[in-house]
Amino acid sequence: MTIQETIIKSLRNAAIYNKSELAPPVVILWPDEERLWEQCIGQLRDGLPALWTLGEYDSKQATGPAVWLRYQLEQYSGTDVPIIYLPGIARSAFRSAQECPDPVQHLFALQFQGQFWTHKNGRDWTPYGFLTTKDDGLGMDVASDQDTKGALQECLPKLLAVSINDLQGHKLEASDFRALITPDPVRQLLKWMCNPIKVKEELEKSGSEWSTFCAICRDTYNFDPEKEGVITAGERLSSSSAAWMQVWERFKDTPETYQGIRSLLLSQATASLFAALSEYRPQANLDEEARLEKDLLALSSVSEKDALKKIKALASEHADRADWVWARLGDSPLAQAIRHLRELAETIEKSGNPSTIEALADYYTTIGWRADCSVLLALDKARTPAATKAVTAAIRAVYIPWLEKFAILIQGVSGTYPNICSSSCRTLAVEDGTVYLFADGLRMDIARMLEEQLTSAGFAVDFTYEWSALPTVTATSKPAWMPLAEKLGGPLTGVGFEANEIASEKPLTHARFKQLLGEVGIPYLVEDTNLFPTGSAWTESGDIDKYGHDQGAKLAWRVTEEVDSLLQRVKELIGAGWSKVRIITDHGWLMVPGGLPKIELPKHLTEARWGRCAIPSPGTHHGLKQTSWFWDAAEAVVLAPDIRCFKAGMEYAHGGLTLQEALIPSMTVTTKGGGKLSIQVKEISWSGMRLKVVLAGAAGCDIDLRQSIGDAATSVIASPVTGAGDGERTSLLVADDDLLGTEAFLVVLSEDGQVVYKHPVVIGEE
Repeated sequence: MTIQETIIKSLRNAAIYNKSELAPPVVILWPDEERLWEQCIGQLRDGLPALWTLGEYDSKQATGPAVWLRYQLEQYSGTDVPIIYLPGIARSAFRSAQECPDPVQHLFALQFQGQFWTHKNGRDWTPYGFLTTKDDGLGMDVASDQDTKGALQECLPKLLAVSINDLQGHKLEASDFRALITPDPVRQLLKWMCNPIKVKEELEKSGSEWSTFCAICRDTYNFDPEKEGVITAGERLSSSSAAWMQVWERFKDTPETYQGIRSLLLSQATASLFAALSEYRPQANLDEEARLEKDLLALSSVSEKDALKKIKALASEHADRADWVWARLGDSPLAQAIRHLRELAETIEKSGNPSTIEALADYYTTIGWRADCSVLLALDKARTPAATKAVTAAIRAVYIPWLEKFAILIQGVSGTYPNICSSSCRTLAVEDGTVYLFADGLRMDIARMLEEQLTSAGFAVDFTYEWSALPTVTATSKPAWMPLAEKLGGPLTGVGFEANEIASEKPLTHARFKQLLGEVGIPYLVEDTNLFPTGSAWTESGDIDKYGHDQGAKLAWRVTEEVDSLLQRVKELIGAGWSKVRIITDHGWLMVPGGLPKIELPKHLTEARWGRCAIPSPGTHHGLKQTSWFWDAAEAVVLAPDIRCFKAGMEYAHGGLTLQEALIPSMTVTTKGGGKLSIQVKEISWSGMRLKVVLAGAAGCDIDLRQSIGDAATSVIASPVTGAGDGERTSLLVADDDLLGTEAFLVVLSEDGQVVYKHPVVIGEE
């Protein structure tokens, strides 16, 4: 029972009388000389429709002068005894007609026809008295100091809605009552510090809430908002008191919500030169960012060895700032980026000198990819022009020498390159329940990020590597796998390095590529297709290579969303019933902010020139190393040496021979335990408005047809259906003929009601 319900009950009990001696009362008079109850009369009237108030005439508020109140009594025909609230009038005013105040002269005689709602000693009920009095009151343990009584009075409207049980069992003090008005004082304080004028106006409109807020601040934070203002609050925020520490930690939890705190602290006077670096001082953080920017830019003029040493020292020096609240608000991009630059430096120092192509592959797939990953992550943190420039200087100082070193190593053993023609390329088997997910330009480091996300999502991942076809461009390397490669070959007929279809002697287009997939038993699967998860299929997802060519080093800003997109696609495919998703790609790439080093290749010596590869003119002498084209050994291709590029200013390129371009990932994804998802659609057909489906693995599961996959309220079937045994038909009837031709989903539910399989359908249509 709430306080309000108790008050209403007590008011009604005032109408109880001795039927043997008295006539039933026609009214209950409620005197309140100090107007202590006035602020909550409107609330009480919700439970007492016949509650009228003495005052200026206002029929909407059931308020009027004594004459109007007498008229209301005469017209009243309800069952409850009416109540007249008398603000500013004491019980003692009714002792004599001569001394009765003018406003209640016409009500004086009502005391003989009704009863008073007062304390048993004849005094007016006060909120404090009603809560504490054992006889006829609530008998609660409430502190008697003036601060507590004032707090009780301030929060009275909200107190009425509180359950009695929530207030019992301990002594009630001012803080207990103020918590009703300001249940989250820390949040209120932070909001006020962000916008003091607006928040004060809002609280003052609510009546006593501003005074309550100020009282809480005085009691809890030893601070008076009214007298000391937000500047003092900002200074107190950095104090070591437990109360203010709680405010600081709340700010750190959601700093985006309280952006004004940053501006407030920035407005404070600058600390002395010798003051310790502190998270409480955002200006100090900005100063440190400026210093770090200068130090990183200076790396462009030092040796690789000195740059590696300096990066690690700077990372240790600025490590704490990466976890400060200002980093979350975007003020510390370099403090965050330097962490990844340190990972880059540490990976480079562990590089060694692998001497065989197998050793190079083992190094790169286990350790080396981390260097590339660190570069992407550092650039992702540095998104302002100034931060990008500083991080770029650091990256170029240590990353380019490392890239060049391993480019030279692998190009030195290019004679043992394992994938030189169709007879040495990989095979994509036609396996039941396997879908090939192709992601253009899925470099090893991004694949490792994806592997981590897949594993965290509960999938089993078998990670391995393969070698791209040369040159490492999409037109050459994407179709370089068996059995498709049997249908393709040379010679070079254009400048795009496209393989030719042997049967037609025409360059392979993407449209024809999709047709050939079906011919070799791996049909092309578009998103939201109705193709059942049987046999094999090919699908594509991701825009890594496109972003790289279009945006250069800004590709780093897209990596996380690309990984998330591929993860989601895998979930969709597994959820649709595919038992195995094999993620493949065609090539990797080199990416260096500020541009790859350039090498000159005269145009008159080439038929075509890409960033990292070219087609030489017949009989020319250019002094660069040539290799055979994957699709025709008689065709020569020029590959750019080390990590250099035939075009100036390119930050992103591929086509050459480096570990980043040529060593490509391959991942096989299954559910944990290695088994298939059991649910598959074997047959499906419509007979009028009845769907007939043969499912595998859904026996005993609830089957539904829904317009929205996860919303049971959108079910369109006439009655619940349980899945039949494997190979047996399950039938679902759509009750509403108006749904003919509309889209829906066949869903299978787990025991806990979660959707574990979905399949799109069009109601009534095959």
